[in-house]
Amino acid sequence: MGLFDFLFKRKKKNQTNEVNLKNESPVEELTLPINEEKSVPSEEINSQIIEETTATSEKEIPAIIEAAAAPFINEDGNRFNLEITEAFKRYHCDPTLEVNIEVEDEKGNALTAYEAYNELFKEWKEIQSKWDRMSIFYRFWDQSQFEELEHWQVIERFVKDRYPKKALLYFEKNMSDRRNFSKEELVSLSKLHRVLLDNLTAKEYIETAYKNYPDDDAVKVEYATVLHIIGNHSEKEHSHEVFHEVFDKKIQQNDTSSVFDCFKFSEGYTDSSIFAMVYLINTEADNDAWDNVAEEYYYCPVFRYEHAVQLSQSENPMRALAKLTSLSQEFPWFRTAVESTIGNIKSVRKQLDNPDFMEKELQEFQASLKNHK
Repeated sequence: MGLFDFLFKRKKKNQTNEVNLKNESPVEELTLPINEEKSVPSEEINSQIIEETTATSEKEIPAIIEAAAAPFINEDGNRFNLEITEAFKRYHCDPTLEVNIEVEDEKGNALTAYEAYNELFKEWKEIQSKWDRMSIFYRFWDQSQFEELEHWQVIERFVKDRYPKKALLYFEKNMSDRRNFSKEELVSLSKLHRVLLDNLTAKEYIETAYKNYPDDDAVKVEYATVLHIIGNHSEKEHSHEVFHEVFDKKIQQNDTSSVFDCFKFSEGYTDSSIFAMVYLINTEADNDAWDNVAEEYYYCPVFRYEHAVQLSQSENPMRALAKLTSLSQEFPWFRTAVESTIGNIKSVRKQLDNPDFMEKELQEFQASLKNHK
């Protein structure tokens, strides 16, 4: 069967690594800022109320409204419960972690997560981006779980949450005086420097990991990723061989319905924003596929840049510009993205015949170029 033709049915895994979280303190208010991508809103359709053909008494109206609203609340609540659990697994970098969040009220009655953390739930409902929602969950778990993390997990926590500079500061304060690092630390440090676009330093860390742990899957994937970015022709070919040793193993687990599922957070997944991007480009994937995988690699500036390029090529120029804008704001050291954003703003100005279009942002990005020479 061809690589892009396979179709596997999902099956449940037997998980043994279990964490029970009882009575986590509900958060009344979250005041830390989050980075929210400003995307162009889709056209909203406002439904009009049509005159009823049968009379409804005033006493019946609240009951009807409540009954109609309940399914929407439950649907959002169930998604919230799933995502807060997913965030806990991601926070600890363990997709196999079995999490049981138990919360009780003052009378000992069991509460669902969205009932217990109502203010957090309200904020969550207002956020469109998957990783902006993950971000508020990360800050939530910081209150009770941060001290439980190992050094490499802290690096991952900040990198995946789009705070690589914080990760670098954490490294300098807590890890820079060490000579030897674990394989997990070497992989996380390689990812950190890739996000900072310092690929040579990333290569130093991951080459050490590959030399000492050549059979570790996570090491293989990161080593192949870095080698693909800056290697010569023969090194790139070698990187593909190394990557597919892990990639094929994930496919054979028989738990994916799409080749792109192999890049999504799950047991044995191939955590490579670069190879995910390559597969999307080479298979000429549509917007839905890009959006799906983008949820996993929102932290990677190179992936997000290529996503913007794809949107532009698929005749979504305004959405592409929105993505470039947020990318340039969150990763101002990525000169290619900032220059492209400036060029796109000027292009849209001409198309709209509006010389003041995004003037504030344009000045911001022009200043950013000067500050990141």
